[in-house]
Amino acid sequence: MVLVYNYGMKMDELETLPISRAQFQKLDIFKNVAFESLAGYLLGCETITVEPGTLLIDPNQPKRRLLILLDGLLQVVLESKGGSFSDTILPGHCAGEMSIFDNVKPSAQVFAKEKSSLLVIDAGTALAMLNASHDLCLNFLQLLSNRLRNNNKVVCEEEYHIRCIEENAKADSLTGLHNRRWLEDMYTRELKRSNEGDFHLSAFMLDIDHFKNINDSYGHIAGDQVLIAVAKCITNCLRPSDMPVRYGGEEFTVFLPNTTSENAKIIAERLRSSVEKMQIALSSGEVISVTVSVGFTERQQGDTVETIIKRADDALYHAKESGRNRVCLNLGEDSMFLF
Repeated sequence: MVLVYNYGMKMDELETLPISRAQFQKLDIFKNVAFESLAGYLLGCETITVEPGTLLIDPNQPKRRLLILLDGLLQVVLESKGGSFSDTILPGHCAGEMSIFDNVKPSAQVFAKEKSSLLVIDAGTALAMLNASHDLCLNFLQLLSNRLRNNNKVVCEEEYHIRCIEENAKADSLTGLHNRRWLEDMYTRELKRSNEGDFHLSAFMLDIDHFKNINDSYGHIAGDQVLIAVAKCITNCLRPSDMPVRYGGEEFTVFLPNTTSENAKIIAERLRSSVEKMQIALSSGEVISVTVSVGFTERQQGDTVETIIKRADDALYHAKESGRNRVCLNLGEDSMFLF
């Protein structure tokens, strides 16, 4: 401790400071601050040593004070409707300053994470010290800026993870294509855009022929390999603007924006032919080939996602009933054309 002699006192009334000059100068919060400018304010402060788990700041028992960590480690826990947030405070830094600056009760709990020593400054003294030292104000400003920057980084990372989770929830984990959940949202948007602008839009439904036989003959792992290969082939045959989806099982659907039935026929035939030419190497060492049947249709005024997919699915059924490995166009009202 440092002895401070007030010339109005007798020698036996010497006061002591809670921290020494050397300790003061080691603390980040007092960086560039003259010890003498704040020594008088520190006379009314105290240092405490607490055990791990000690609750130092509690919103339910508000007591506004500034805690400067001399040694040890503190943990900050903030509870909210969105969950909990946790952070740590290292020696040289502080807790409780926000409730003092804003003149409100604390918003977070602060615990001693390990045995810790702290300098305790009441709210009034802390504000007086800020008024007395420009450098102390700058230190607090830097401290709060760093915390804000770190919090913004945490928020951005959380938002990124949330977006990843949302995107993963809309993707088929096996093939990497979008799934039915994505279809409901994006197909509805695209169909609405096409209806309102009277744009061309075509839709495919396609199915791997005799897929059950593949699973029965080679096993479900081989079936998965076939699904992955066909999905990749579908993607390679489409334009970046097209919207392939794994509809379920061995079925796939595709929306082709700004595409007439004439152009859709060309794309469908290219896709069918490309699948037929594939040589799929299984993990067992065997190489197999598969085919697909494709049904397609063009948007009609007033279509919904359900009605346009239903027409494409009817065309797919007709293609399979007509020998498989075929492409079929459904113009509506049972007008089917095989290619």
